[in-house]
Amino acid sequence: MQSKKTRRMVLLIPAVALVMLAGGYILLCALANTERMLPRTTVNKVDLSGMTREEAVAALKADVKESRSAANFTVAFEGKSYTVAAGDALKYDYKSAVQKVFQKSQSPFILRGLSLLRAVLLGNHSQYAPVIKDVKALEAAIFASGLLKVGHTVQTSYKTEGGQLIFTIGTAGEDVDADALLEKIAEAVEANDYENVISCPDTVGEVKPVDLEQVYQEVHIDPANATLDPERDYAIVEAVTGVSFDKEAAQAALDLAEEGSTVAVDLIYTEPEISAQDLEEHLFTDVLSTFTTQVGGSSNRRTNITLATEKCNGSILTSGSVFSFNNTVGEQTEETGFKLDNAILDGQIVQAYGGGICQVSSTIFAAALYANLEIVERWNHDFVSSYIPAGVDAAVAWDGLDLQIANNHSYPIRMDVRFSDGNLTVDIIGTKKAETPVEIETKTVPSTTPGTLAMETYRKVFNGDKSQFFIEKIADSEYLN
Repeated sequence: MQSKKTRRMVLLIPAVALVMLAGGYILLCALANTERMLPRTTVNKVDLSGMTREEAVAALKADVKESRSAANFTVAFEGKSYTVAAGDALKYDYKSAVQKVFQKSQSPFILRGLSLLRAVLLGNHSQYAPVIKDVKALEAAIFASGLLKVGHTVQTSYKTEGGQLIFTIGTAGEDVDADALLEKIAEAVEANDYENVISCPDTVGEVKPVDLEQVYQEVHIDPANATLDPERDYAIVEAVTGVSFDKEAAQAALDLAEEGSTVAVDLIYTEPEISAQDLEEHLFTDVLSTFTTQVGGSSNRRTNITLATEKCNGSILTSGSVFSFNNTVGEQTEETGFKLDNAILDGQIVQAYGGGICQVSSTIFAAALYANLEIVERWNHDFVSSYIPAGVDAAVAWDGLDLQIANNHSYPIRMDVRFSDGNLTVDIIGTKKAETPVEIETKTVPSTTPGTLAMETYRKVFNGDKSQFFIEKIADSEYLN
């Protein structure tokens, strides 16, 4: 029989071992660092062992660029493989991934030793999948892969040939089902699966209706007369033949067309009114109007009129363009050569640089009236001018009042402005298509402002024998008495 001492030893050894194991485990729990990742910790194969939370976030963030470049899916369609580079469409929530694995080092004290042992022996490995943040970017990646170009549906096309617009109606065939493919890629992203080949779903394609309005915009050309190019020293620009087609007739024919058939629509060509040859032969051949005013006043006033005349002389207006007196003459200052002379400001006579140039603008205005040009902007003076009838003057002031005239004729016009021997003359030179005499009529009308003279200016335009005419009101004027 064992002695009592021996029996005590047998019982004591396991107890001591148990105490030592418990003590060792407690020490292991105490050694576990709750401020750092557990040993052998990886996320998406990035080693985060021993890192703080901030260091782990930085490490995964640095890995995102590589992860994006590796986020490629292989898609099989009709025996060929295509690569969809989806990286730009994905969002990587690396902060949440770090928080999830970091929690394993935050176990209650008594469990920390077990977590540490498990990490050392088995490793602490995890994967986290990105999410699709930009569907448009994923659609673009699918398009870039070339998948959408290998289908068998042919869309309707057109060409112009032999004076006709010829449509080749498309045909439907087996195509990539882009929506279903998006879903498959989304499932692969969620599973973090970039290894397995995705079998591309297909569907019967659709022949899209012809956007006839878009076709019309692409084919249609407005006819354009030959003209002059101000950017090339007024060289002649060739005329353009207009092109169009009957949209209603074309749509009706397309609605009845079968897949694979052709539809021919006649093009409509419109020749311009003025060819390059016409323009060259008739350019500036006729005097459309002429108007002269008598110039008086000081030498400074005559200098100002001379400068403005030189700047306006030879001004060319192509059809539809607008003459601006202020833009042509420019600001009147001592530096630009203008002199001080009488001008009117708010009903008072003042000294101003460029005083007197309103006689140039007024003479141009009167000539434009008789040339039947469109008046875009015109202002009257505060007082009736001595050199031109009331209602036919045109006041100007830099950065304020302007005279603007539009060329509403088919051919270009030129303003010849000259000042000599006390006469200021404006000739409007252009091309007469027919005799259209013009008469200007001014009428005194009741004024709504006491102490003022109110005038209305009308233009009558006749046909050659003056049997018919139309009349238009050109301007209202109000002068101080």
